[in-house]
Amino acid sequence: MKALLIKLSLVLFIVAAVTTARTQVLPFDHYTIRDGLTSNWVTTIFQDARGYLWVGTSEGVSRYDGIGFKNYGLADGLPVSHVWCIRESRRSPGTILIGTHGGGLSKLERGQITSISLGKRTEDNVVTSILEDRQGVIWCGTIGGVYQVRGDSVSFVPTGSDSGWAAIVTDLSDGQILIGIETALYKYSPKTKKMHRLNLGLDSTTFTCVVEDTAGTLWFGTQNGTIYKVKEDRVLASKKTECGALQGVIDDTAGQLWFVTDLGILKVSKENFYEGEVVHFTTENGLPDNDFENCFVDRERNLWFASRNHGLCKLADKNIYTFPFKELRPDKMNCTAGSDKRGHIFVASSQGLWEIWKRPGGSWQRYRHHSDRRNLQGPMVGVDIAVDGKLWIAFDGGGLGGYKITHNPQNPSTLTLTEALSAERDIPKGNPFGILIDENNQLWYSIWRAGLAQIDLNALNLSAYYTAEDGLQGGTVQAILQTSQGDMWVGTFKGGIHIFERTGDTYRLKRRWTPDDGLAGDRIRSMIQRRNGEIWIGTRFHGISIYKHGRFETISTKDGLLSNAIWSLAEDEQGRVWIGTSVGVQYTSFDNPRQFQTHRRLLGQHIGSLGFVTGEQVFRGVSSDELILYESEQMESPTAPPPVYITGLRVNGVDRELINRSEFTHDENFCVIKFNGLSFKDEKSLRYKYRLRGLDETWHGPTDQRVVVFASLKPGVYTFEVSAINVDGVESFKPATLTFTILKPIWKRWWFITSCVLLVAAILYVLHRVRVRRLLQIERIRSRIATDLHDDIGAGLTHIGLLSEVSLRKAGVIDLPGKDADSEKVSNPAVIELSRSMEKVGSIARELSASMSDVVWSINPKHDSIEALQHRLSAFAYEICKTKEIALKMDVSDGIAKMRLHPEVRRNLLLIAKEALHNMAKYSGSPSVEVKMGTNSRYITLTVEDRGQGFDVNGAKKGNGLTNMRARAEKLGGKYEIVSEVGKGTRVTAMVPYQR
Repeated sequence: MKALLIKLSLVLFIVAAVTTARTQVLPFDHYTIRDGLTSNWVTTIFQDARGYLWVGTSEGVSRYDGIGFKNYGLADGLPVSHVWCIRESRRSPGTILIGTHGGGLSKLERGQITSISLGKRTEDNVVTSILEDRQGVIWCGTIGGVYQVRGDSVSFVPTGSDSGWAAIVTDLSDGQILIGIETALYKYSPKTKKMHRLNLGLDSTTFTCVVEDTAGTLWFGTQNGTIYKVKEDRVLASKKTECGALQGVIDDTAGQLWFVTDLGILKVSKENFYEGEVVHFTTENGLPDNDFENCFVDRERNLWFASRNHGLCKLADKNIYTFPFKELRPDKMNCTAGSDKRGHIFVASSQGLWEIWKRPGGSWQRYRHHSDRRNLQGPMVGVDIAVDGKLWIAFDGGGLGGYKITHNPQNPSTLTLTEALSAERDIPKGNPFGILIDENNQLWYSIWRAGLAQIDLNALNLSAYYTAEDGLQGGTVQAILQTSQGDMWVGTFKGGIHIFERTGDTYRLKRRWTPDDGLAGDRIRSMIQRRNGEIWIGTRFHGISIYKHGRFETISTKDGLLSNAIWSLAEDEQGRVWIGTSVGVQYTSFDNPRQFQTHRRLLGQHIGSLGFVTGEQVFRGVSSDELILYESEQMESPTAPPPVYITGLRVNGVDRELINRSEFTHDENFCVIKFNGLSFKDEKSLRYKYRLRGLDETWHGPTDQRVVVFASLKPGVYTFEVSAINVDGVESFKPATLTFTILKPIWKRWWFITSCVLLVAAILYVLHRVRVRRLLQIERIRSRIATDLHDDIGAGLTHIGLLSEVSLRKAGVIDLPGKDADSEKVSNPAVIELSRSMEKVGSIARELSASMSDVVWSINPKHDSIEALQHRLSAFAYEICKTKEIALKMDVSDGIAKMRLHPEVRRNLLLIAKEALHNMAKYSGSPSVEVKMGTNSRYITLTVEDRGQGFDVNGAKKGNGLTNMRARAEKLGGKYEIVSEVGKGTRVTAMVPYQR
């Protein structure tokens, strides 16, 4: 009996030790009323086609956009506040279908809610599941059975279990509709319009939830907690859980099924379904509550859980686990934690030694060992695994313990103390700072402010003890590295790096690196050698030094490091370097080892120790109060591109509708554009880049701002484009765009300018017509005046001249034709005086007649060309030159004959030329004369040149002729020049504008 009690006590002790062990904590995010939810009792979760998350609660519906919740309740048209399910219409995307508790089916479309009653009984209007099939028929599962809604028509769907609770109404990959009513399962074919019951041999089982995976396998959850695997209408396997009714199920697409119950959340491996562990998550694992109603997986593979008491719960990072601890010392030379060949992690803490391991296909477990210490004193400060697999532990009081590890498949290992090395007796005295075991099974034992001991674990003796006398400078050894060449690199508190080369069983100092040699700093905290041969050295204040080919390269915060305090370094199997800093963990990218990435769950803590679980792509990091496990291989799957939408537009302070290609006036040029991307994987880290085409083709950002302001935009066509970038760096597949036009002012618009041009053209045309009409009138007047002058005044003057001559002849003052020359002449003085006056009158009349001929010629519009001037001038010049027997040469430029001249220009040029020719004939005595006429762009030039005796221009008497010629040229706005020298002839030049 006593032996039985001892055995029972031992069993109880073991059970107690296992059941009280705390397991992993997952990084759940929580959303409650404080965040904007309508209620903390969440019943359903759904994501629509645009990416918005819809949450049904006991107080209505909430839509989440990553920033906040927009709520709909009784005031917005819901018939009752309690909602059980939400779906989106296939036929009318954007229309949300809502199943209520007693209010039937509601539709939310364009902000308006309408409802339809499904039956007369209350249970007929408690809608717990909704499906719209490919034909647009809405199927509603209620407590009273299944109903179909076609438009405004409602019909009951008869089955073998008409009055039961239809917990399942969903479509399958083969197009059939699966219906679960109480203990019965049915499949309905839309093609044949027939329904048949599935015979699974589970008549007493109430089915509560189901999910179909990509292989077409159905996974059922039931009221009694049993999970069934069904394919081709046949049960392949089942597993019983002990957590009561399974309320909902999701497939996370990573090989795991997640079930929600009122006792927590269950995770089941599909691959190891039969033998694998059912992982049970409760409040101990980070959940806010154990009572859950439903679950959902979104497009980014975030898992959402609907809590009955604490709102919405999200698990975005299923591969990060934390284990809380107390009083860890992660800065102890990266030896706070170590892992053996089987993937078990051992953590040294002030509370003792902890072992963390992962069960096959299951969860991470944690166990604290109560191992034999013999005379080893003080807390554990460091662990490492020897070449032979033995676990060595350093104790703060001084000394080392070697433990044999005996593994158990599902339970913690058994540790047996086999060696104990005491301070002073076996190893140097002092408080150990850290340990490291190299490939030669040599344990390097750093002693606080003392030196470095080399312990041969094969012989279990002290091989050497290195101090300042051996060249070790700078205080406590903080980092140790065995290079691929076999040298030992030793970094101290503030003495740089000491390189020891092997000489037999011990080492001697070969050289020392300091900042004078290119090292970033002399306070060394960590070192690793990468597979490519580079040696990375972490310093306390100056970032990382990279040693390669005899040279150092420095990387600091300027190059993207989170901090310049580098406490630990490690390299994974993919060649990425992981960096533990004072503010979190970074790792290098695959493509560029000088670019750094991070994960938000690895930020915000001092990570002094890091490494990898042997044989697994699992990162382990140690802070002062927790161990972090990061299954990095699962993180590499790409996430869905985040959709992005333009959500608002304000112009000059006024909200405007989001209508593409809107037009605004020229003074409506102050625009505020709001936008939002939809990513629920660390939604606060969403960033944006944008540009406004028409203003600048350059993309701006990334930025976390969701509003951009454009001020004083000039008239033109603009297209705003914005793209979202999620926390994984994945960018939106297509940017959101908004095109708008800022119109020009009325006076700058094409139609206004065209109208003005047409108006001006019309005015100019009218003015032209008026001018032409006036010119025609003037031309007619000139023709009439010329005719009148010629016919009346000219004829009258000629007549006066003739009469005066006849009178003189009759008076005998002049000879009459045929009269004898010896005839008697008049000698009366009075008659003689009268005769002289009459002769003068005749002379004046003839001169006036000749002058009148020039006036008539200049007025007549028929002579408004240079050709007419040429003919007139040629006739005059020929006549005067012929009388004096002077040779005449006329030279007129080609192409100017048809040019029209103003009458005043033509007349004055003629008079200038006549005066010049007259003076030439009278005074020059020249044998020849040359008359030239030519034009340029503005002027007509007339030149009269002789080869006569010439005269002194300065000394000549200024008569009326010379003065008149100059006056006529200047009156026309032209120039007049006379050039002459005695004996060298004379040249007269007049240059006048040919248009007035």
